Amino acid sequence: MKSKYLLLAKALISIVVAFFMLFLARTFLNWFLKNPIPTGDQLNAIAPGLSSLGDLFKLGFGYFGAMLVGVAIICYFAAGATASVLRRKVIISLAVADTLGFVLALIAQFSGKFNGLGWILVLLWLILALFLAYFAFMKPED
Repeated sequence: MKSKYLLLAKALISIVVAFFMLFLARTFLNWFLKNPIPTGDQLNAIAPGLSSLGDLFKLGFGYFGAMLVGVAIICYFAAGATASVLRRKVIISLAVADTLGFVLALIAQFSGKFNGLGWILVLLWLILALFLAYFAFMKPED
């Protein structure tokens, strides 16, 4: 496998997750969480005035989706670039970020925040982190 194809796969994964985070954040997250994120009406029933907290969830995950669009664009352009020091540094940066994502997903899984589907996220982050680390350190000339 070449790093070009890994970067294109990461771009595709990032853009798909970004779509869900931008437009269907609560639904997407509730697939993985043991305790679903309450809607604005549910929050308002608990304590009046908390319904705006649902908007903050939406805004926060919208920002995360926007960042994923940026990651997808970076991966797409890096995949088309010739091998260079800058491309290697992009791959190293993505490897560090995906390793952190793996650790956080693993913590969430073991702390009981995720349901069984959370293992998909753990595995996805792990695979991406390992392949990016491979291309960053074991095969840097690719």
